[in-house]
Amino acid sequence: MTVPRLHLPERLAAGATLAVVGDRAHYLRHVLRLKEGDPVHAFNAGDGEWRAVIKGIGRHEMRLEIERLLRPAVPEPGPTLAFAPIRRNRLEWLVEKAVELGVARLVPVITQRTVVKPEKADRLAAIATEAAEQCERLTVPPIDPPRPLPAWLAARAPAVPLFLADERGEGAAIAEAWHRHPDAEILIGPEGGFAPEEVERLRAVPGVVPVTLGPRILRAETAALYALVGWQIARPALARISPPTSS
Repeated sequence: MTVPRLHLPERLAAGATLAVVGDRAHYLRHVLRLKEGDPVHAFNAGDGEWRAVIKGIGRHEMRLEIERLLRPAVPEPGPTLAFAPIRRNRLEWLVEKAVELGVARLVPVITQRTVVKPEKADRLAAIATEAAEQCERLTVPPIDPPRPLPAWLAARAPAVPLFLADERGEGAAIAEAWHRHPDAEILIGPEGGFAPEEVERLRAVPGVVPVTLGPRILRAETAALYALVGWQIARPALARISPPTSS
């Protein structure tokens, strides 16, 4: 049986004892059927991944004792994905797969044609955490509160390139765009596409790079993952041409 991974924001260090409560304790005890003495891998972005052992089981909690370091904390760079909220089941799938593909931040933006009420932040955060646990990431990408598109554009750093997915097939191919702009952010529109005035405004924003996602019209969630897959494919080459980061 694979040792379950658990994201814990608390400080992780050898000898520390931590309590897992609520739904997470219920999952470990009643779904995975863990018992005293069973191992768990605890992790977070600051402390890395540690082997822990269940030392006590209460009615509504489990106590873990941290034993030894398995993986030190390392940077996990990735792009920011801004997207218009879509229907719940598709949005949850999008968040899960975006985390698996290495996204660093998720930003819901409200556009003129956004017709779906944004999903609850705690629900999306839980999905992002579960995805990070499953795919062996050390970081859990933050999910920003929803913001109107004009407000988000006004607040973002203008020097950072922004890939605008163009439904008309105009612009650079996504793989080529990643090689030219390895630090870009991604913006995906709503299911009905951006309104014409939004497209006009976006094309006038400094740093916007129209990109094409192939010859077909893609669903919003497919377009987002297509762009992230392009980043994943470009990563080996980007690592060779990017300057080393200090630790």
